[in-house]
Amino acid sequence: MARNPVILVIASSGGHLTQAMCATSTVAQELVLVSNKNMLDGKHFARVYTIRDTQHNPFIHILNLLVAVRILRKEKPEAMFSTGGPICLPFALLAKLFRVRFVFLDTMSRVTELSNSGKLIKKFGLYDSFLCQWSSVAEQHSGIEYYGQAFDLGDNGHQ
Repeated sequence: MARNPVILVIASSGGHLTQAMCATSTVAQELVLVSNKNMLDGKHFARVYTIRDTQHNPFIHILNLLVAVRILRKEKPEAMFSTGGPICLPFALLAKLFRVRFVFLDTMSRVTELSNSGKLIKKFGLYDSFLCQWSSVAEQHSGIEYYGQAFDLGDNGHQ
């Protein structure tokens, strides 16, 4: 029996995860989440993996890289999608090595510049599609597409 195509969603808990859930709310494929905390009831994602949270600790990035290899071998995703947080960096790197499509949507909280994760992903070309939620930020960088806001904030005067 053939398996449904899987999209691996990588997002740190909190705002990154909220944006990922909003951006993938109409996706028909099976969604599998990788996050640093599992606080979900399982309605949106078929499976949830947790990995260590990291900011600037290279040792944890290496550990997460090994865990990411295990997850990718098990899930064999058709594509990966991330709204950021440093936990996405090992997956972005492996996406290039395993030739899996990697789509990055930079966080909406970065109104004037790319996030730190976004800067690294852009600098090293670790993406197939790089999307931004602010047109002014997208206009500053070649290869970045304006996506719009992943969820409606109402009339905030910045349309």
